[in-house]
Amino acid sequence: MRIHLCVVAAFLIMMLAGCRSETPSSPTATATTANDRAPAAAALRVALLHSGRENDRGWNQLAYESLMELGKTPGVSVKHAFSPDPSRIKSDIRAFAQQDYALVICHGSEFVKAARQVAPDFPNTRFVVTGSAEAGDGVATLDFRLWEATYLCGMLGAALAPDGPAGLIGAVDAHTVRNTLDAFANGARAMKPGYVTYAQYVGNWEDVAKANLTARALIDGQRVRVLFQNCDAAAFGVFQGASESKIPAFGCNGNQNREAGGFVPASAVIDMAEAFRQAVAMVRENRFEARPIVHDLRSGGIKFVPNADWEAKWPAGTRERIQQAEADIAAGKLDVLARP
Repeated sequence: MRIHLCVVAAFLIMMLAGCRSETPSSPTATATTANDRAPAAAALRVALLHSGRENDRGWNQLAYESLMELGKTPGVSVKHAFSPDPSRIKSDIRAFAQQDYALVICHGSEFVKAARQVAPDFPNTRFVVTGSAEAGDGVATLDFRLWEATYLCGMLGAALAPDGPAGLIGAVDAHTVRNTLDAFANGARAMKPGYVTYAQYVGNWEDVAKANLTARALIDGQRVRVLFQNCDAAAFGVFQGASESKIPAFGCNGNQNREAGGFVPASAVIDMAEAFRQAVAMVRENRFEARPIVHDLRSGGIKFVPNADWEAKWPAGTRERIQQAEADIAAGKLDVLARP
């Protein structure tokens, strides 16, 4: 009987050992898995690094959702990592490259310097940085010219609130953010010469309370009657101020037309999902180049998206003027950053 029990015990131990599986390690200490299914053989592996939270309903959420869409593509496996610490950016990029990801997408111009330092060490990995035109050293960039659409938002803003002024709120005073604010102001002035605008910066991308205070200061202090923001998660402080004061506020980066209790007449939108698909196609087809890849109104990577619920409120002739401006921008006839 004792011998029989020993045999059974040995058999069970062998069975348990044969069934054991090992959990793959995370690519970095800060990484969160976006797609836990094991990649199929020869699947193209894509990683995304982002410095803001994936639920900010703006720039970072747009990238996260685009990555999730990409992960539904047959033969593509995806993972993302939250990388908020500037001192860790280089090591976070390197961690994905060391695990042989075919494509590493670094979301935001803050990654470009580190990516260009890391990329030469990994010739078999392709690197892309979004929101930048500073390509080189093995790094391609996705140059989203969102300001072309914010110009059209400015035209609509001046049409809806012809006496103005407009309040322009950016998260930080960075080149690309400033371009979106300046283009909105130029679009407003194209619709109504001399249109007055006031620009303010929150100081970061996430402080909803401070963004709300900034919006309230413009509404109560400068008596603005329309708002534009490029603030990501902090945008919802701006939308709150617009809703409370019942004035229009424009969306930016993602389609935010359903925010602010119905007070968003249009959004300037990046089609990031298409940009990511194109980047994957370049890698698969062996035609990747370390160069700036422009996404604008002409390419369709940037879109002006009106809120259908507001279109009945557009003054006569507004649609035609905006459509003509959109055609002129796409044709290269109109520089949205040149003040009228």
